[in-house]
Amino acid sequence: MLNTIAKKTFHALKARCRSLKRWLIAEQTLAHLQCIRTHELLVVAEILPSRKRLLEIGAGTGWQAHDLAQRGYQVSAIDLPASKYAEDRVFPVIDYDGQTIPFDDSVFDIVYTSNLLEHIPHLDSFQKEIRRVLQADGFVIHVLPSGSWRFWSNLSHIVRYRTWPHPHGEHAANAIEEIGLFSKRAWRQTFRDSGWQIAAERSNGLFYTGSSILDARLGIKMRRRLSRLLGSSCNIFVLRTSDL
Repeated sequence: MLNTIAKKTFHALKARCRSLKRWLIAEQTLAHLQCIRTHELLVVAEILPSRKRLLEIGAGTGWQAHDLAQRGYQVSAIDLPASKYAEDRVFPVIDYDGQTIPFDDSVFDIVYTSNLLEHIPHLDSFQKEIRRVLQADGFVIHVLPSGSWRFWSNLSHIVRYRTWPHPHGEHAANAIEEIGLFSKRAWRQTFRDSGWQIAAERSNGLFYTGSSILDARLGIKMRRRLSRLLGSSCNIFVLRTSDL
């Protein structure tokens, strides 16, 4: 009798755990991703210089470029033709080869990227290309994944897939090493080694992971609160050329 009750209890708990897991780990939706990026763009907008000509590299669907254009910037946007968001574009995003930015020298007042640099294997030459198209007194703004994002993404990936995660970007041998590489200190060193001056830096003030914990079930307001406890998922750097 006791053995039967124990088995029923065990199976009931197992079913509840499966149900809880399905509720916690939702499929990531494009709509919620846009909500997150919209919040990040609001943080970026607070530190954007009041200049006119802006280039977004890695524009995805182009909705951030569209938002920036609505704010009065003269926006150009580029991305790879193989981008997974190419079919969902809402802005005239120009395809490029990932190597040479298809614009003349000293064209832009601002160059903006969001969650891009970690995917660029040729980081030194890429930053030289940014310098080439940037005016001498221009600014670069990079939104970048944080060490906190990598740490919690590692844990949530294991919970969701029961496998060890692969590196997210192109610069680490494994997902553990990326925790350090995505830290503010590491990004600072990367930019200083490349000859940039760091004009400002801040966090995006949101908590989320790469494995879509709760997705839209956990709203922006709660994600802001969680970031104070668990850390923000992105760092934002404002750069200028070092010879100014």
